[in-house]
Amino acid sequence: MPELNGLTEVMNRTIMERVRSMLAHAKLSKTFWAGALATTTYVIYRSPPTPLYRDVPQRVWTAKDVLYRHLKVFSYLAYVHVAKDKRENLDPKTRPCIFLGYGDDEFDYRVWSLEEKKVIRSRDIVFIEEKTIVD
Repeated sequence: MPELNGLTEVMNRTIMERVRSMLAHAKLSKTFWAGALATTTYVIYRSPPTPLYRDVPQRVWTAKDVLYRHLKVFSYLAYVHVAKDKRENLDPKTRPCIFLGYGDDEFDYRVWSLEEKKVIRSRDIVFIEEKTIVD
């Protein structure tokens, strides 16, 4: 269906513009493009497009209501809880991270650990919503 090629190109361009914008706003390097891309598509999938008559793709596919309260701003500062068995007595109970996106499970987040320099998945996170790493 060649008539859909233009539509696909427009969507690809839109997604990549959002990814560039998110990385620029967060002042993150291009190495974080995958997190920005995954977050962009996650939000698009939960946004109402015109062809579905104002319904949301996730609700159409799953027949469940879509929840929005777990959505966060890309690059929010977050603190991830460190399990008791992974720390010593006087070690900090949290580690500072940057919010990168959403995990596979519901309300599971992907963050970049500033100390360990790696991606961590966790549900046990406190977001500092008025602060990004840029602030």
